Amino acid sequence: MEECRHIRKCGACRYLGKEYREQLGIKRESVAEAFSSQGLKIKVNEVVGMDSPYHYRNKVIANVSMRNGRISCGMYEENTHKVVGTPDCLLQNEKLNGILNTICTELDSLKIRAYGFGGVLKQILLRIGIHTGQVLVVFVTSDDMFHGRADLVKRITKKHGEIRTVIQNTNPRETSVVLGTREKVLYGSGYIVDDLLGHRFKISARSFYQINPEQTEKLYSKAIELAGIREGETVLDAYCGIGTIGISAAGKAGRIIGVEINGEAVKDAAGNARHNRIDNAFFFCEDVKDFMRGFNSGTDVLIVDPPRTGCDRMFLDAVKKLRPSRIVYISCNPETQARDISVLSDIYKYGEAYPFDMFPQTRHIENIVILSLIS
Repeated sequence: MEECRHIRKCGACRYLGKEYREQLGIKRESVAEAFSSQGLKIKVNEVVGMDSPYHYRNKVIANVSMRNGRISCGMYEENTHKVVGTPDCLLQNEKLNGILNTICTELDSLKIRAYGFGGVLKQILLRIGIHTGQVLVVFVTSDDMFHGRADLVKRITKKHGEIRTVIQNTNPRETSVVLGTREKVLYGSGYIVDDLLGHRFKISARSFYQINPEQTEKLYSKAIELAGIREGETVLDAYCGIGTIGISAAGKAGRIIGVEINGEAVKDAAGNARHNRIDNAFFFCEDVKDFMRGFNSGTDVLIVDPPRTGCDRMFLDAVKKLRPSRIVYISCNPETQARDISVLSDIYKYGEAYPFDMFPQTRHIENIVILSLIS
């Protein structure tokens, strides 16, 4: 069991002081309690954990501040906006930790200051393709004018050849949403690629891509297995993101229909399908509940992987109208998942719960439940 010297201030790793088996047991119980609170009796399988539950995050968002005249990059101290420097975070990919430390050093060397301290730099976002080793760097600024950026990009790309692209994202708003809508590619193509379940995916700054690639492959494999997709069947992938799960399931289906409200993600999904020579996957940029209300073609399998807030009532009503024969519900919040399944339980019977530990050392858990239409 590893120890972190920032744990008392950072607060992100609530379970870091617990043995890993104990963590998995607590998370399994949390899934059972979420369903029990909705009056649903469900068998909860053992949580699928990791062999080494550290340094799994392929995405880093570091807040930028100043301390004693020097740049400080890291997490916010719990319940504050004070930045805790986390140069050796136990959750973040070790290569990304090293790159972030280099960036902080070069920011100081170039006398680039943080937002709120006479500068424009608010956050630094890093992503890595675990299988390709490619790294994407995003500097989030309050203004388009980012003095010193050319020298900064030159220095960090010289020291870290794995950095394939650097982007400046401008977000002038005072909000918890990190990325704004304006982007400028400072170096490279503007995206990286990674491999998942035998397919290659393009990942840009605003793409949704699961943060734990080792566990993602286990999660998606199980979801596709539970879906029981047969030749010729239509699969509707709601909240499809960049198309990872739909494309991974395409070889078993007649057609895949992916729906996502993020236009950039839809472009990436369509490009990913072309790149992987998948000709039976089609992607649409629309609010998924609006799409489903107007979708008249038959759907055999619905794959749902919503945000933590779960599915709203309009979406669930659209599901009941569409009546897919099977629903694979993937969730990062078993409480809203159980709530939604309770709403659907008048016409669907639910199977077992299959939890996956996507977020070791934290309270969070991912869970899959298969639902079948009651005939």
